Formats: sequence, C-alpha cells, structure tokens
Amino acid sequence: MKNKIWSKIFIFVFFIPCFFISSPSQAFYKKKVLVGQFKDPAGWDKPYQPGNIIAELITQELTRQKRVHMLSISGNMEGAMDNQNKLLDNGGVEPAIFNSGEMGFPGIVSIQGSGSPMRKMNQTPMAPHWPVGMGRVPKKASLTEIRGEVIKFQPDLKTENSSQPPGPLKRENAELQVHVELVQNKTGRILFERTFKAFSNLGNRPFSWEKLNMEDRQGKYELSSMNHALEYLKREIGTFIMEKLDSIRLEGEIIAINKKETMSQMGRKGQVEEEVLVNLGSTNGVRIGDLFKVHAMGLGLHDPFTGNDLGDIYVKTGVIQILHAWEGFSKARSLAGKDYETGFLIRSTTALGRNKLP
Repeated sequence: MKNKIWSKIFIFVFFIPCFFISSPSQAFYKKKVLVGQFKDPAGWDKPYQPGNIIAELITQELTRQKRVHMLSISGNMEGAMDNQNKLLDNGGVEPAIFNSGEMGFPGIVSIQGSGSPMRKMNQTPMAPHWPVGMGRVPKKASLTEIRGEVIKFQPDLKTENSSQPPGPLKRENAELQVHVELVQNKTGRILFERTFKAFSNLGNRPFSWEKLNMEDRQGKYELSSMNHALEYLKREIGTFIMEKLDSIRLEGEIIAINKKETMSQMGRKGQVEEEVLVNLGSTNGVRIGDLFKVHAMGLGLHDPFTGNDLGDIYVKTGVIQILHAWEGFSKARSLAGKDYETGFLIRSTTALGRNKLP
C-alpha cells in the first residue's frame, strides 16, 4: 500500500510539472518591429523634442523585454538599401523583399548544368494572381511600425500650495498624453491604436531633459514628476504593444527562389520542385518544420463606382515548410502550390509559434 502511495507521489512530483514547462513547440515568434517617429505637441517651441523622448523610451522597453526583433531606420534599413542598390535596380522596393540570389547564401546549390541558381524578380514575366493585379504592387517590407503623437507634455506645473517647504523638494505636477499606433508597414494600415495618459506629483526635482537617465553621485535617481509619469507610461505602452504583437501572425517575404527538376526512376525528367529563401530566421523564432502560408498581394483595391477603398487583396498561393533556419533567413520547400515570386508575403499559420498544417 505504501509503495503505491509513494509511486503516485513520484509521478505527481516529477511528471506533472512537465505539463507546465514550455516546450519547443510552445516557443513564441519575435515579430519585426521598427520604432518610428512620434510627433511633438502642436505648437511646441522648447529646445528638446518630446516625440524623440517617447520613441527612445519605447525602444528601451521593447529591447528590455527581448520579445521582438528590433529594426533600426538609420542602421539596418538604410544600410541595406545602399548595399542592395549596388546589386539590383530595385525600383524603390525596400531591401527586405529584394531577390538575394547573388549574395551567396550557404546551403544553396545550383541546378546542375543550369548555370543559374536563383531566378531574379520578374525575370520571367508571369500573369498576376487574379485579382491581385487590380491593386497596387506592395513595395515595402512586412513589419510593424510603432509611431504616434505626443498630445500633451507638461512637466512644470507648480502647485500653488504655500505650506510646501521651499527648496528642491517643492512638488511639481506633470501631465503627459501620448497617442500610439501600430502600423503594418507593407500596407500602411493601422492595426491597433490607443491614447495613454499619465499624471504625477511625486517628483522631488525640477524636470530636465538632459538628466532623464542620469544618476547623482550617490547612485540614486533624482526624479522629477515628469520622470515618474514617463516611467509609468513606458511600462503601459510596452505592455500594450506586446499584447497586440502576440495576437498577430509572423510575416515576411520570399527573397529568392530555386527551381530543381527531379528525376524519375526511369531516368526521365520528373516534376519541378521549388526551394525558397525567406527573410525570417532563428532571430524571429523560426524553426525547422514550421509552416507558412504564401500570399500574392495587391494593395488598395478601389470600388470603380464609388471610389471607396475596399481594402487589400490577399490571394493564397501555397504553403511552405522550413527546412533550415539561419539567423536572419531560412530555406523552405513548398508543400502546396508553385510558381512563387520574389516579394510574395509569407505568414505563419499561428501567432505564437505552434504551427500545424491548415
């Protein structure tokens, strides 16, 4: 009897926790995020820019959480643009959807005797997937841009209380209001938006934008009321952004295609298989076996009678499965569909990385 009891305890202690430990199949995807511009309040005439302060604080918070793939305007995107301009005539297309066949990715073997490992974008003209051709061709990379506007930034509203002691401990009220938008960069459409407000009178020093992140000699922060309001808003905005990003699918593009012709058992030419490179990799949480739907896209379909914007066109053209994932890109095979093109959108079948065949 005792042995049975101890057996049950053993099972409970050592096996039950396994159900609560995250397995590789429960890993989350890191969405590509770019913190863009935040406008200053209307009529702003101070020597510092509140919009830049908010953008920097959001960047710090998202970097701290380590759950997104942070991109940089000045570094990654502009630098990549310069490099790609030397290789291809891109026609204004962002570097994330360029053909990369000439860049020598590892693990890509050319078709024997073909002399051409990758076909360039639009090398062989193909009819667009109807009704994609009725919209505009997407030329921007698929990522989420965080942008918005600082509506109110008032750090120096002194309280009119004569009973307060003079000196550095005199309280100041600070008021802050920021509108935040999460925008799909490829389409330019707003996915989510919210206005955040904060008020504080907890500061013990006047606000100084030069000392936002500085410490005194004792290693203690001397915070103004605006510092407290900014810290509160940074956490609130960071939580909002992460919740919304967790609700959407991981998106990227096909950046190169390799067609391989298989041989039948009789030595005859068989079917043509397509290998594709995509601009998502282990940095984004992509793993071998993950599934992505492939879409041809057209932007901004307009009603020919009313002129109204009817939305964007997504035509599913197939499903691909990841064969190998490097840091910033992956190689995949087609499970369903063919005749993919460089620039086609790929979208994960789940938002958090638990992929199943649809």
